[in-house]
Amino acid sequence: MSAPNIEPNNQANNAGFPPAPPEDSSNRQGWKVEKRKFFVPGGFIPVELEGELPEGVEVWRDPVRAVAVGFSGKRGKPDWYYRFPSEERMQRHVDDWIKRIREAEEWKAKRRAEAKAKAAQGHGCKVGDIFRCSWGYEQTNVDYYQITELHGRTMATVRRIAAQAEENGWLRGDCAPAPGRFLDEDRYPAMRVKINTGETPSFRAYSFASAYLMKPTVEVEGVKTYNVDYWSAYH
Repeated sequence: MSAPNIEPNNQANNAGFPPAPPEDSSNRQGWKVEKRKFFVPGGFIPVELEGELPEGVEVWRDPVRAVAVGFSGKRGKPDWYYRFPSEERMQRHVDDWIKRIREAEEWKAKRRAEAKAKAAQGHGCKVGDIFRCSWGYEQTNVDYYQITELHGRTMATVRRIAAQAEENGWLRGDCAPAPGRFLDEDRYPAMRVKINTGETPSFRAYSFASAYLMKPTVEVEGVKTYNVDYWSAYH
């Protein structure tokens, strides 16, 4: 950043607040003008910042002392309001602050682009895929679901399926999904869910627990085998 332009603005109003920059000013950008002025001391002037600025960035300063206040985004309150030991320290602070904002904006833009690309690709699940939901506090419950229909790139219909369970201790044991063995639909009706994309696709099975896609360990002539899960019951 080149040295801030600290030429006094002699048009400051009598109320003690600096006037808003011209409508075409890159500093003001129209963000929270009325709210921000309450945090800008009377007599402060806008600093002319060079280059393309992140959204809503503006700096106001005392025309004589190294005291300034900075705003960004759509916020009405300042990001900072400091008295600096020197003009050089103030300039360095403003440069570093804008750099951090730019880096944060670039990171958010990258994440948005990645999310958009994932949404365009869809969840990648197929009819017949199995999901597991493990939940419980004093015991471990395991529910299995199978996709029966797909709806667009994000939605699917799933139904609860039975578990092949074996008790190998007192009120505990192992279990695995039983594909195609759907539970009573009156008691466990089909659910239309949104499949969340990610490293492991998932959907919200309960308000407190999600179900995650299971990958078969072996598939022979269309028959899939899955890892065994642990279950427990204390009632």
